[in-house]
Amino acid sequence: MQLIEILSVLLMGTVKFLFAVPLAVNFEFSFWQTFIITCLGGIIGVLFFAQFRNAVLNVYYKVFPNKKNKESKKGFKDKLAQSTAKKYGLFGIAFLTPVVFSIPFGTFIALHFFPNKKKTIPVLVASVLGWSFFLTLAWNFNV
Repeated sequence: MQLIEILSVLLMGTVKFLFAVPLAVNFEFSFWQTFIITCLGGIIGVLFFAQFRNAVLNVYYKVFPNKKNKESKKGFKDKLAQSTAKKYGLFGIAFLTPVVFSIPFGTFIALHFFPNKKKTIPVLVASVLGWSFFLTLAWNFNV
């Protein structure tokens, strides 16, 4: 197992978590290597984007100034996040974050609707752990 492969899976897990497990399987990592590295990537992503949420959004709005406050053209993920937050709360957002929303978007949305980091971040981390285990298990059994 090379450092570049480990870093590739780790970094993929920080942003597009759903693709990290297949990448690790492609690199022929063991079950536990895949689980641990994808968990670390997802947790690092959640912590990073929770800590630097405002700074990342400020840079985003400078690069894409027309995206700020555009309520009329909400995308599918925006509508899904809003309806999920209303219907299922923090646990619904956390459940969808690693595999549907992506770690950055899901973390931003979760903290938008549920700004108490002491409650929100552990739920997001638990979701990363659960999805990492499930996806690693599924990919190792070629489901």
